[in-house]
Amino acid sequence: MKITPNGNSIPIDAYVNNIQDKKIAGSPKNRAADAGVKTDTVEISDAAKRISAARAELDRMPDVRENKVAELKNQIEKGTYKVDSEQIAEKMLKDGFLNDL
Repeated sequence: MKITPNGNSIPIDAYVNNIQDKKIAGSPKNRAADAGVKTDTVEISDAAKRISAARAELDRMPDVRENKVAELKNQIEKGTYKVDSEQIAEKMLKDGFLNDL
């Protein structure tokens, strides 16, 4: 099975949860061999495993960079915060062009 991105987040949680459930319940192959029953198996690609690891790492990161927020608040309070209007305009134009693609 090959998992590729389609513009949305990749729904691999169901596959990861399935594997974790199987590990908890014991080896399904051994149980199936004992009972003479065939079972379905799922193989997770290396790319999907890397994506899952990266997603877990992102989940551990804070949503707000507290040190950056504190630094900006301090600059605003002291009156030393300067807005670079050219940089803002440039980013707005880039974003506009990217959205048009």
